[in-house]
Amino acid sequence: MLTKDTVKYYAAPTFFILMLLDGQFTRLLENWSRNYYIANAHLLLLGFLCGCMVLSKRYMVITAIVLGLLFDMYYVGVLGIYTVALPLSVWLMYALADTLYRNVFTMFFGMIIFVTFFELVTLGIQMLFKLADVSDTFFISRFLGPTLLINMLLFIIFIFPFKKLFVIK
Repeated sequence: MLTKDTVKYYAAPTFFILMLLDGQFTRLLENWSRNYYIANAHLLLLGFLCGCMVLSKRYMVITAIVLGLLFDMYYVGVLGIYTVALPLSVWLMYALADTLYRNVFTMFFGMIIFVTFFELVTLGIQMLFKLADVSDTFFISRFLGPTLLINMLLFIIFIFPFKKLFVIK
């Protein structure tokens, strides 16, 4: 029987593995589309979405900060982009918890909101510090659209296994 303490011990390594899978799956999608479309997989956000149902806010925010730092160091090379975006996304998950965790249907639309929020925050930080210059048309049609599509498919495939992974009996 799983308890809250048991979930705490395997949640952080699970989130770390999901972070690594996000990067590899995103690279696979870029190679598949020959870099014409950019679709970011966000299994980590889906894991956070399911983890926020049972884990404390403090635990999740600290985990998001640490994973954001690791993500920035490993993939981006600029500290601060994912270190800010991941904890903000987790905070938003807790802020919307009353309406979000009613059923799978509301979680699906919540995931769309979180992916959009996450991508807008990361782009905003990059544009603020002049690390990227992206047109609105490119961002929406070649980046946000494919990213939302792939994450909707990932949600449909992985929501029930993730909910079982983060259930407390």
